[in-house]
Amino acid sequence: MKRTILSILLIFTMLFSITGCSSDKGTPPVLSVDGMELTLGECTPSSFSSQDFEIGVPGGGVPLGEMPGNSWLSSFLTARKNGESYAYLYVYNPGKEDVYYLGATIYKVTFTMNSEEADYWTTSNIVFNGINLYGMDSAAVKEAMSEYKLNSEGDSGSLYYVDGKYNYSISFDNNGLVEEVSIEMDIPKSY
Repeated sequence: MKRTILSILLIFTMLFSITGCSSDKGTPPVLSVDGMELTLGECTPSSFSSQDFEIGVPGGGVPLGEMPGNSWLSSFLTARKNGESYAYLYVYNPGKEDVYYLGATIYKVTFTMNSEEADYWTTSNIVFNGINLYGMDSAAVKEAMSEYKLNSEGDSGSLYYVDGKYNYSISFDNNGLVEEVSIEMDIPKSY
């Protein structure tokens, strides 16, 4: 009997230590887009619509129709306001029921700043977790992102950070300033 109880306690201790070590899911990124706050993995594109943003699809138009349950959209939606592009939004539907595209969950946001190729991108109105990378070089980004784990540095000077299931990718332009930021939540894409 003592062996059985001891074995059970040992199993629970092992399970507790395994789940305790793998429970770091990170902190959901909070983005402020032209003053509107959204939390990655919790908000929908309709959050933008309610703040006078236009949500569109590449080539123009409005995303119509429904996303099947347990699916993700590999292409993006665009968030624009007053003729200015703010971000690309990627959505998924983790539920079992179909949802409209504007009601799906945002799992990835990409935005560009300081772009030499396109003058219609926002310059400094996007902040995530209180950090505004506008005009920063690699050293300034490393300092601003010091609380996050630097996962790797790319050949082109790109920086990749990870916080649990959240990934941050930051690339730089020819002048060495932040050009593109991508923030993505890991989701199962085997649907």
